[in-house]
Amino acid sequence: MPAPVRVTLKWIQITDNLEPGRDKEGEFVFRIRVETDGGEIVETRLPEEGSWFISQKPGKNRVKLDEVVFEGEAGSRLVVELTGEEQDRLTGSDSLETYRREFAGEPSSWVGLHGPGDEGDEDPENLSNWRIGYEIELI
Repeated sequence: MPAPVRVTLKWIQITDNLEPGRDKEGEFVFRIRVETDGGEIVETRLPEEGSWFISQKPGKNRVKLDEVVFEGEAGSRLVVELTGEEQDRLTGSDSLETYRREFAGEPSSWVGLHGPGDEGDEDPENLSNWRIGYEIELI
């Protein structure tokens, strides 16, 4: 039976800004795609326009968001996918590792915060050059 769910992207953290100098900031844009088994697809670009300048230095490498990226009905499947790109006008843009996670079963089993460290060493939200944190809740 479908249930109303909300997915909120809480934060994005860059661990490698894909720039040659360690002090430089990368220029990033992100795309979030959420899909349900009912065929509903919601795509979000962050930021809506332009890009974010993000360092890889601790204390300067995390963007706090609290951005609702999906609010709708989900049955027994929900897919959350995020892509990121470090935009470079001179040397060409670099893609971050793609994050994709499929939740299956009862929507109540998906509820909670999803981020690095909540599932051990092989945590899917701890990617090779970035990390994400998001929340799924029943509404």
